[in-house]
Amino acid sequence: MSTQLHPDTLPFLQELTVNNNRDWFNAHKPHWLAIKADFEAFTQALIDEMVKYDDTLVGLTAKNSVYRIYRDTRFSADKTPYKTHVSCFLSSWGPKNSGVPGYYFQIGAEEAYGLTGTCNLGGGIFMPTPEALNAIRQEIFYCPDEFISIMSEPSYKKYFGTEFFTIKKLQRVPKGYPADWEHADLLKYKDYCTSHTMPDKMLNSPKLFDEVLKVWRASVPLNRFIQRAMEDVR
Repeated sequence: MSTQLHPDTLPFLQELTVNNNRDWFNAHKPHWLAIKADFEAFTQALIDEMVKYDDTLVGLTAKNSVYRIYRDTRFSADKTPYKTHVSCFLSSWGPKNSGVPGYYFQIGAEEAYGLTGTCNLGGGIFMPTPEALNAIRQEIFYCPDEFISIMSEPSYKKYFGTEFFTIKKLQRVPKGYPADWEHADLLKYKDYCTSHTMPDKMLNSPKLFDEVLKVWRASVPLNRFIQRAMEDVR
């Protein structure tokens, strides 16, 4: 199983950003299929390793973890047909399930959500349902010391710092929680995602596979905390 990406992965996506049309894509489709095959092999190798650290990933395959490059334009004003990034999501409780904890890896420009750089990865949960978000906040409120200890781990701080990646952070403490609670700021997030940006030069490095694993493993304790919080709202 390949533990390296196709060397043209990022250059192809950068060209696609400039030539986002079907004629160009179809003319370069054999090239894309080679890139896609290597990305899927890379993803499968990651899955095979990550199940050793998070058993909720057992049964996942690259086929049901890698996102399609084709955009859904039905309800979008932007009718460009292709995404300008490739990505995979190793999700707890099912293939590419949304609103559940998991591990994300993306190469290329993101069209939304405010990610920076061209190589982003992390873990946690993005866009949870209201029920799941409330369950996570409640678990944080009941177990603040455990949650803070997760964020204080050296490997966690090295890759993710002290803030979560989120679409929106509330200005006020959510209803039902005391505004003067000493850790109230931790309850204001609408997403609890860890996020790390790698330099472009890492993409063709033989160290990439091990670095992705290190970042994802640093997010495992957070994912376990979220999984426990969501046991009754899955």
